[in-house]
Amino acid sequence: MDKQIGLSPMAGYTDEVMRQLSLECGADFVFSEMISVEGVLRGSGKTDEIIPSAPTRIQLFGSCVSRMAKAAARLNGIATWIDINAGCPVRKVTRRGAGSALLRTPEKIAEMIVALKETVDIPVSVKIRLGIENIETEEIIYPILKAKPKAVFIHGRTVSQGYSGAANWEEIERITQILHSEGILSYGSGDMYSPEAIARALRQYSVDGVVVARGAIGNPWIFRQARDLIEFGSYDNLTLPERLNYFLIHFGRLAEAVGEEQAVRDLRKSFAGYTRNIRHASNLRSEYMKCNSLSEVKELFRNYIPERQLSKY
Repeated sequence: MDKQIGLSPMAGYTDEVMRQLSLECGADFVFSEMISVEGVLRGSGKTDEIIPSAPTRIQLFGSCVSRMAKAAARLNGIATWIDINAGCPVRKVTRRGAGSALLRTPEKIAEMIVALKETVDIPVSVKIRLGIENIETEEIIYPILKAKPKAVFIHGRTVSQGYSGAANWEEIERITQILHSEGILSYGSGDMYSPEAIARALRQYSVDGVVVARGAIGNPWIFRQARDLIEFGSYDNLTLPERLNYFLIHFGRLAEAVGEEQAVRDLRKSFAGYTRNIRHASNLRSEYMKCNSLSEVKELFRNYIPERQLSKY
């Protein structure tokens, strides 16, 4: 199948370990966390921590065309693709004129695309939403068309919707048709929480692929399951020991990078995903919150995973 399934940028989640696990589990491509243009240019310690150490796709957010281009130039050696974030609805991003605030001035988005294309020799794309309060497809998409990005990633909600309600895939399809008329790739986003949802979107709509965001948190195998469903008509569900072993792999790799105590804290937000829809989940989550090291986590899991099946981590 030519259509792709990728990992969407997510602040606080799509670090190197999550990207590795997603690729190992069948993702066609992965993005870094969204990175601040100003953080890149000012050498912010917090930004430096999330700039990838190995080549990968990078998403940037900012409000100034020239500074966006300068940041892209600085990352040119590590970025394999640069995506402009014009979709994030979070207030601390939009109040600076970045993220989805850019949808108010689609001409500026077009200027950013052109500036990046003139600065870097890698693909340039943009992530958008359907509008601010209402659907504004024509106003947003036609200036972008003229700038000829490699692709547009479309989240099927307006800014005011945030992450509530259902994504509007019919409007994603309408935008896709417009993009394809100019030879621009289209990727849909929104409500990709299950293999069935991914398969349905790829079968029913003309998009060149989809990106999975929250559906991949604590669930990296969703990529392989979706691919199996499309190719073979079914997929295997993971057992509880298999899920917990994946978590141990995630934990072990993250601990190597940031230390065990930090890894325990960082993965609290992902553990709910690893234990979703399984027996004993509530008790497991409560007990995990008391852990402070890998050995404590492994001891907790011994009640659920036979010793011979326990991950090397």
